[in-house]
Amino acid sequence: FQFALGLYWNLVNAACFGSVFLLGAACYFAPRTVLPLMAVYVLWMQVTHFELKDGRAWASFAMREWGFQAFRHFIHLQVVLPEAILQKPADEPLFFAVHPHGVASDFRLLMDGMLHKAMPSREILVLAASVLFKLPLVRELCLWSRCIDASRPVAERALRRGHSLMVLPGGELEQIRTTFQKEEVCLTSVGFVKLALQANTPLVPCYVFGCVDLYKTYSFLYGPREWLRKKFRICIPIFSGSIGVLPRRVPVQVVFGEPLTLQCAVPGKPSDEEVADGVNKYVAALKGLFDEYKAQYGYGDRELTIELPSARKKK
Repeated sequence: FQFALGLYWNLVNAACFGSVFLLGAACYFAPRTVLPLMAVYVLWMQVTHFELKDGRAWASFAMREWGFQAFRHFIHLQVVLPEAILQKPADEPLFFAVHPHGVASDFRLLMDGMLHKAMPSREILVLAASVLFKLPLVRELCLWSRCIDASRPVAERALRRGHSLMVLPGGELEQIRTTFQKEEVCLTSVGFVKLALQANTPLVPCYVFGCVDLYKTYSFLYGPREWLRKKFRICIPIFSGSIGVLPRRVPVQVVFGEPLTLQCAVPGKPSDEEVADGVNKYVAALKGLFDEYKAQYGYGDRELTIELPSARKKK
């Protein structure tokens, strides 16, 4: 089972992130066939722009695709939702912030099908990096699992339309800084807190237990890789799993906290002080969530560190 899943997942990753090279080779060997098809595909991308709208969810794929089901079983993936979320009307948006990002964030893709089942009436759109929608196959996987472009206008539009949002605030910074068995959250910005305040949308802290145990990470050439990230926002984490990019077999629990309601004096126009206060409340809620569940899931000896953008500016 593990070998079959490892072969499958390594092939999926190679096909997705190597799609540009595969298409280049196909164009070289069969230009008359491939080039017209590529032209149609690019035109279709430019005309539809699903990532700038409401995505293109494929619920049955997310729930029933063999590889996803096998992967969920392999890491014993669990989604823990409080009653406060389950009882909340589906047409009242929530803003889910998930930590940590991890080196691959496979759990995000895998839990989409689980969220379809747990909250069938709630439309949860996931904010994803714009570059992901430029890569063939990666684009399709993102759209089918309810991802939309992470730009602020797209996010604001989704909230106005009554959709809930999900974001992994750590982004590529947290991805490259992920250290094996170290519980660390690095917020690239506090824009998600400001957006929640502007839209008067409850913010839900979420923590992924087991995320930093899935892959062993390495600091080899960290300096050049960090330069690439800062200069071009290209993240190249170096890591290893049990079989290539198939992670180690570690149970993963995605724990959702209680909705945190943040308010500002002037609706839709939070002041800098109100944003800072909101950040402090959010960080306290996230830390409390981790401390409440860490012993239950076997991490009682660990402490969570949370780094804010302001702390990095002082370094």
